[in-house]
Amino acid sequence: MKKIFISSFLVLSISMFSQTVTDLKFDSNIIDSENSYVVLPKKEKDTKYGYGFIYFDEMAGYTFRSLGDLVIENGKLKVVTDEFHKSSMLISRIGNFNLKTAKLNDDLVKKLNLESPPKWFENYKGSKSENEKILNRASKLNGADNPQLALPKLLELYKNNFKTEALYFELIFSYNALGKFAEAEKISIEAMTVGKADDLIKKEHIYSLVHQNKVKEADIFLTEKLSTFKNDSYKIEALVNIIASSAQNNNLNVAEKWLKELKSKPNATKYQRNIDQLENIIKDKKSKIQ
Repeated sequence: MKKIFISSFLVLSISMFSQTVTDLKFDSNIIDSENSYVVLPKKEKDTKYGYGFIYFDEMAGYTFRSLGDLVIENGKLKVVTDEFHKSSMLISRIGNFNLKTAKLNDDLVKKLNLESPPKWFENYKGSKSENEKILNRASKLNGADNPQLALPKLLELYKNNFKTEALYFELIFSYNALGKFAEAEKISIEAMTVGKADDLIKKEHIYSLVHQNKVKEADIFLTEKLSTFKNDSYKIEALVNIIASSAQNNNLNVAEKWLKELKSKPNATKYQRNIDQLENIIKDKKSKIQ
């Protein structure tokens, strides 16, 4: 069994020649490099390139497994396998989706004598449907603060009529995160109309409304739906959003109404910092009106 740890000690051993270094074109993004061998860009002072395999872990998201190095010898690329990579696994969860890598094409993979696909990759193929796999990837991208990358995948699912509760939430979340509040409102209304709206969707709906300065609509909606929230954290988030937006837009009666509701919650002290900030906003607005 391979150990999972990080070590800087390298022992060069097995190697295989390939084509010239000009074959490395660092123009592939992370998503398009899934299920592929890639080479990482090196610093100018370095003499070797790190290479590995990009895949999707259903639990952790997009992942890079380091497999060794590529060095340049007599103007040609050479795969170098060290003792560390022969006995251990170096795995990195990808967070920088702006990174460009050099994706190795099939011909180059073959010439480098790389196993395609690697045997260990079988453990990560998963058993979910293709639609569920796409949704999971989009969800991980949203969670990694990359809604601009998640949105195309979500729209593809939506157009293919894969309209699950989870799809609705991720799509609304992406739209809100990208500042497309009208689109988020439209989708959240659809989700509620077809009976696929949980607390997450309801709070995102309020978020979309208040960021369009639709305080009246948000007030009416929350009045009707507050008692239907099952999750206290989501309920508090919805309250904080409407209070802050109402106060900023000088709708102080609405802001104070919901602030009173927030302060009445049994666990209100947990959110005392938010309450203090909201009270200060309202106080400041009142002082400017008088």
